[in-house]
Amino acid sequence: MSGLETYPTLEDLAAEALSTARIAAIAIREDVLHRLAPQERTGPELLVRMFGAREIFAPQVLDHLNALETPLVERITECTFVVDRAEAGEGNVSPVFWQEARTTEEVDGLSKALAVILELKFLLEAIQDRLAAEAAIEALRQAL
Repeated sequence: MSGLETYPTLEDLAAEALSTARIAAIAIREDVLHRLAPQERTGPELLVRMFGAREIFAPQVLDHLNALETPLVERITECTFVVDRAEAGEGNVSPVFWQEARTTEEVDGLSKALAVILELKFLLEAIQDRLAAEAAIEALRQAL
């Protein structure tokens, strides 16, 4: 490390989280909701409303993001399959074997949405961690 690295401020993280929440709302609305059973839509629909109202720092947001992550990962895993491939040309003495993951359009949409949801989740966790660190440092200062 050169010592010249800079880390994002709390304000930078919050601004990025707000921006990412806007993208996550679109991803949930366009790529996720219509692929969920009606009883699975309550949390994601609430997230879309909260993101639209810019209420992304409410404590329950992370709970809803975590709850949405699990079914998305399960659906992506269920709908992704592996194809064994081989290439043995005329001059190829030893054939080449490999595997390719194949997905559907549904999986592609869910994967893109999951990526944005995870990015938002990590940003919100980073904000919480930064706030907890600042509180711990302040408590330490008060104790000295």
